[in-house]
Amino acid sequence: MNVFSLALANVLALRRRLFGLVALVSVAAAVCLGALGIAGRAQGVTDTGVKESNANRSITVDRPADRPGTAPLTDRTAARLAKLGHVESVQHRAQVSFGVLTDAGDTVLLYATTHRPALTPPITKSVREDLFPLRPGEIVTPATSQGVDLSALVGQDVETETTRFVRPGEGTGVTGHARLVGVYDPTWQLDNPDAAYAADPTVIGWAAQRSGEPEKNYLATIGYDQLTVVARTAADVPEVTKAVQRLGYPAVTLQQQLDALPAVLEMIRVVGQVLLGVLGVLAFVGAVTVTGALSRQRAQEIGILKAVGFRTRAVLTMLVVEMAVAGVVAALLGTVLGALLGSVAAALLRGSADLAPYVEGWVLLPPPVTLLLLLALTVLVVAAGSLVPARRAARMSPTDAMKDW
Repeated sequence: MNVFSLALANVLALRRRLFGLVALVSVAAAVCLGALGIAGRAQGVTDTGVKESNANRSITVDRPADRPGTAPLTDRTAARLAKLGHVESVQHRAQVSFGVLTDAGDTVLLYATTHRPALTPPITKSVREDLFPLRPGEIVTPATSQGVDLSALVGQDVETETTRFVRPGEGTGVTGHARLVGVYDPTWQLDNPDAAYAADPTVIGWAAQRSGEPEKNYLATIGYDQLTVVARTAADVPEVTKAVQRLGYPAVTLQQQLDALPAVLEMIRVVGQVLLGVLGVLAFVGAVTVTGALSRQRAQEIGILKAVGFRTRAVLTMLVVEMAVAGVVAALLGTVLGALLGSVAAALLRGSADLAPYVEGWVLLPPPVTLLLLLALTVLVVAAGSLVPARRAARMSPTDAMKDW
């Protein structure tokens, strides 16, 4: 019987004594793998869903009111910006104030806003699943505004009041109607706190009416209030921002509103590293303790092996291989337990609407390459932890080994 066969036979014979080490390492591995699986899935979703989302690739270009030499944000300007390198699209925003009259007699002042696909508000109630693009005569408002609950009006025609230009500094009210087809979470305020979305022709018509400019000339003369330049990738945002600014336009990136994101992702990586460190320490200490205890309990066995001709290296190899086999068993059990732990944790996290998108899937484990590296590292640490006590036991002379030391 060679050393490796003897080691495997010893593991089977000593399985009860090795149970503590296997349980310790497998539970630690399960916690580590489960946490890393959830963290890895969350980071992957964040990388693809947040870092490369339209919002994170968006550059906001405001109307150059205090820059006389810079052209207004007209259709021609939008086309010029769209030709810049690494630009995927240019989306416009126009706003004009209007009033909504409720049945209770309340008047809510809102800002009719053109919808930009890069910045779609979080709809909480609507008459249909896909609201955008809106149809002429439809509006989407905050669920509550200025203390008035507008969600109860979804699906109803509401009375609106806009302003028609008469002469500089003077206007007259114009009453109309619009259908409220949806409301959004009022905490979402990227287009102003009281933004109400409407179809482009509706917003442009109201804005032209208020300015006194013919509607057909409005976009060529006054233009939009804001343009959103969407870069092709998140990495292109700084370069595109500089290109827009070189044209004389004030440009800000929405990445600045996600400054905390790198810190969150770094925290996820640090947590994974800490867990790996904890796993390594537990596995190492467990291997040292168990190997030392078994070596003392098996002193006579080691003495007999030395007496019948086993060399120090062969005994050392046998003891280390035994611990390595225990490490393999613990790593495999830890993988199964880690998958179960990750699945249970993910199921609990999916109970939160905010966290559900980040824990999709049922078996949450790290990628295969990472998983194999972690399993190999677990076995290596357990084997390394057994090395010192195993060497001490293997160096004993047959006479000393036969004593109760």
